[in-house]
Amino acid sequence: MEYINKILTGDCVDILKQIPDNSIEMVITSPPYNVGIDYGVDDRKSYSDYLEFCKRWLNECYRILKSGGRIALNLPSTILQSSSSRMAYLTLDYVLIMRDIGYLDREWITWLKMPKGEVPGKSTAWGSWCSPSCPYLRDATEVIVVMDKDSHKRIDKKGENDITKQEFMEYTTNCWYIQPEKDRSHPAPFPMELPRRLIKLYTWENDIVLDPFVGSGTTAYAAKLLGRNYVGIEINPTFAYMAINRLNIML
Repeated sequence: MEYINKILTGDCVDILKQIPDNSIEMVITSPPYNVGIDYGVDDRKSYSDYLEFCKRWLNECYRILKSGGRIALNLPSTILQSSSSRMAYLTLDYVLIMRDIGYLDREWITWLKMPKGEVPGKSTAWGSWCSPSCPYLRDATEVIVVMDKDSHKRIDKKGENDITKQEFMEYTTNCWYIQPEKDRSHPAPFPMELPRRLIKLYTWENDIVLDPFVGSGTTAYAAKLLGRNYVGIEINPTFAYMAINRLNIML
């Protein structure tokens, strides 16, 4: 299969349509949040247009997942939409779309970005300062939504377990303490530890892990490191090259 262990450049919806039904074991991604980040493409759609785009790629992911396959999305619980300055419960909207498509609810994992409980950074949120007039909260957590296709149990095959007892005990809590990624060569990276945990917890060796918004290649890198196959899709050629180069220099 020519798409396996490749970084594919182009619109994810178009590329996903070329992947056969029931061929992928897991999807892991952090999609664009529609807040105006410079990915080299439009990240300031109207919220309704953005949700329509979400439906298209999530439908394709559902089609290509095997029965019992999983999808994990790293999302903010709420976010201020740059296109209309409105607060959106983004994670909730994603879950409603995914339920409508047919995904089965599995887990919500809270990613806590403050391992020591410290105040996140020196910045302040927009809104009133030291006043109940209109205070806004700073983002110290994100949510990892995990859903299944058809069945909560993997029924397609069994493989080699490579998760240790200690890892299993740690990863099977619904609150993960992980430091944010410090390398800002990509405008919105997530830390390697996030896909690494998801891959070890939900897949076997040689499974195929797909990321339709692979960015600098973190999900693909984690998959390759753990003996899984990967498929990465990236619309921005600069980031696609970054991901390919990152994978090529792996020892």
